[in-house]
Amino acid sequence: MGLDYVMFHFTYTFPLASILTVLYCPFFTWQDIHRISILVLIAVFATIPWDSYLIRNGIWSYPSEAVVGYTFFSIPLEELFFFVIQTYLTSLLYCILRRPLVLPIYLRPTSDARKTRYIGQAMLVALLATGIACCFFAGKLTYVGLILIWVCPVLILQWSLSCTFLIALPWKVTVLPVCLPTLYLWVADANAIRAGTWAIGQATKLDYQLWAGLEVEEAFFFLVTNLMVVGGLASIDYGFAIEEYRVFTSGEESPAIFSMRFALKSVVNFDSNVDARIIDRLSKAVRCLQKKSQSMFLGSALFEGNLRIDLIFLYSFCRVMDDLVDDSDTFEEPGARYWITRCSRALDAKFDNRAKETKNEDSTNSFIGKGLDNLQSSLDFLPVSRLPKQPLFALLEGFKTDLEFDAKMNEFPIHTVADLDIYASRVASTVAVLVLNLVYHHYYRNKPVSPPDHLANLEKAGAEMGKALQCVNIARDIGRDAAIHRVYIPTTWLTEVELTHSEVIRCPTSPKVYMMQQRMLDLANVYYTNSRAAIEELPDGVREPIRATVESYMEIGRVLRQMKGNTLGVKKLRLPLWRRLAVAWFAMHTSNARNNWII
Repeated sequence: MGLDYVMFHFTYTFPLASILTVLYCPFFTWQDIHRISILVLIAVFATIPWDSYLIRNGIWSYPSEAVVGYTFFSIPLEELFFFVIQTYLTSLLYCILRRPLVLPIYLRPTSDARKTRYIGQAMLVALLATGIACCFFAGKLTYVGLILIWVCPVLILQWSLSCTFLIALPWKVTVLPVCLPTLYLWVADANAIRAGTWAIGQATKLDYQLWAGLEVEEAFFFLVTNLMVVGGLASIDYGFAIEEYRVFTSGEESPAIFSMRFALKSVVNFDSNVDARIIDRLSKAVRCLQKKSQSMFLGSALFEGNLRIDLIFLYSFCRVMDDLVDDSDTFEEPGARYWITRCSRALDAKFDNRAKETKNEDSTNSFIGKGLDNLQSSLDFLPVSRLPKQPLFALLEGFKTDLEFDAKMNEFPIHTVADLDIYASRVASTVAVLVLNLVYHHYYRNKPVSPPDHLANLEKAGAEMGKALQCVNIARDIGRDAAIHRVYIPTTWLTEVELTHSEVIRCPTSPKVYMMQQRMLDLANVYYTNSRAAIEELPDGVREPIRATVESYMEIGRVLRQMKGNTLGVKKLRLPLWRRLAVAWFAMHTSNARNNWII
């Protein structure tokens, strides 16, 4: 009886698993739990017969002084725990890396999909035959042969099921979860073999080491087992992707949480006919947010299923319209006002037809040109059947306010705090209200809600929070707005410190402008304080992501205060990824997350 194998786990596997679990714990979803639980169960039950055979035939052995002594089918309990912990480590890393992905966009059909599947199947069948031959002739290739016989049927099944989806996934999501755990376990295994914690039978191994202690068979074993784990996870995600796509395209009511039952049913019934147009539109919306609004994209990544898809199309529409207005060469027609008019007409058409709306309907097919194509793309799948009409048109009114700035004529529409309040309501509160309506559709449909005015109360608080975020946005972009001759600071504030709009435009980094920035952040703090408690009234699964999104944005205000005016230039302030993740971690973890971060 000994504790060497136990100490191996306390040295190599348990600490790493604990660290990754703590880091990712607030971001765990039911889909993650389903993925990991299923893979762990499969790994344990599929490995027990194979591992038991190896031990009973002397291919693997464990010195009695290295293990506690309790076994299950001749397998030490420490070894059984290894099945669990290796699968968990690899699965957790995969879940972390695939979290930002929007799975349905990787269902895109390819012309050579069948050829790719057949080639992969033929190669894996050949490897299986090689394994059988190695075992038939026995000797030093026995261990390698047994590994191939064990893994190849699983890999053939995974490849046959989801090869096109697996290939389409980004390499960071598939290669890294295989390579990083494999390299780590190679180091751990080599140290364990040198320490005598376990050993490989001399007669059934090639007796070749990649480095001191690392037998080539062990290196191969860890590589292929991690391939199986990642392949299994990708196959599960393939099912989730199909179900999300099916629900989205069919117009059915989507469940708040997709379970494994939905995923397996989707894989069985999937006919592989994917509408490339839908995938293109969704891919374009994702790229738009990744490029233009990382905060919105990362915020959407905290949600699951079709709610996230709806949010992506909503955020993309807002982003496209904002760019069309801001990037127009002229504020005269056919410039920014032209885009607002076209969008207003297109929205009217979509809402008029929304009772008959289908996912493939295109009410704006007369649009031509790059700008028109962008607008069309953003409108095609805007989920108007789940959105109120008024906030979208109020958003367009906010864009019209942007067109009223005219530095040459000394026309600046934000005269008072009341004007600022109205503007923030139109361009930010509207988005918050739209998001809350999507949340209600996906989480509360056909369910009694108490009190009956719950949504109205949440919309009121959401509108206030939207104003807070817009004030932070204005405070951050004073220099960038000045570069395009816009000043969103109320004229009454400027008058109090004897500052003019032209002076702000000419020198947005002056001490007086810094005072205005701080005052704008103070106003943001008032809106934020008045509305933050309402976040806790949202349902589980939505409350935490919205809290994290809000706190991540408010962190920008905290950084602005810390930098004391050094961000007033034309360069946009961006928080480092680690800081955004840290803020999100605290916000997802507890309802009292960093209340002292109030700006």
